[in-house]
Amino acid sequence: MVSRESGFTLIELMIVTAIVSIVAGVAVPNLVSSRAVANERAVVATLRTISTAQTQCQARAVLDVDHDGRGEALGLAELAGMESLRDGSAALTPTALATSLGTLDAAGYAGSKGYLIALYVPDAAGDGVLATSANAAAIDTDQAEVAWACVAWPRSRGRSGTSTFYINQTGEILVAKDANYNGLTSIPPAGAAMTGVPATNIAGGQLAADSLGADGNTWRLLR
Repeated sequence: MVSRESGFTLIELMIVTAIVSIVAGVAVPNLVSSRAVANERAVVATLRTISTAQTQCQARAVLDVDHDGRGEALGLAELAGMESLRDGSAALTPTALATSLGTLDAAGYAGSKGYLIALYVPDAAGDGVLATSANAAAIDTDQAEVAWACVAWPRSRGRSGTSTFYINQTGEILVAKDANYNGLTSIPPAGAAMTGVPATNIAGGQLAADSLGADGNTWRLLR
């Protein structure tokens, strides 16, 4: 009696391989897109949290370097209690932000859900400088009482997110869907979503709501 081994023919294997390739070609982009959308929603919520924390801390004058009774904007590490305040006071307790948002990289940026986040305060010229302890001497105390800005952009554009987001002391969030900011290779300037001032300035001008920003990109008010 002759035994016969059953198995796939070459044609059947080729058909199965083709089907798997087609399914993967559809599923993988959808998965990446879904993750990017989820990251963008999460970072918008994070920016709102940062805005609320700033507003509350400034209203309480938690940081008042020039001792004039008017609260100044804090940096991410200060809001998260990761370092002492710029006026020499002890670290914020209780913290206003999660410690993860106060953990800055070597460049002074925080990371969250596939995005990089930078918080800027003005210097004497109104230009934004990263609100870190290293830049404390450059921060203008009077202008920091009325202006700050926070930018969030994809760590890997097209994979971790697509849009760039901007918020400042007004509490309004703007989004630039076509901006090509990407990780550390292309970083948005501090005043990217401002108009009427250079792209580095955050203390003058106005938000470029539904118009061209100082960086040349169109910024839409997030509704």
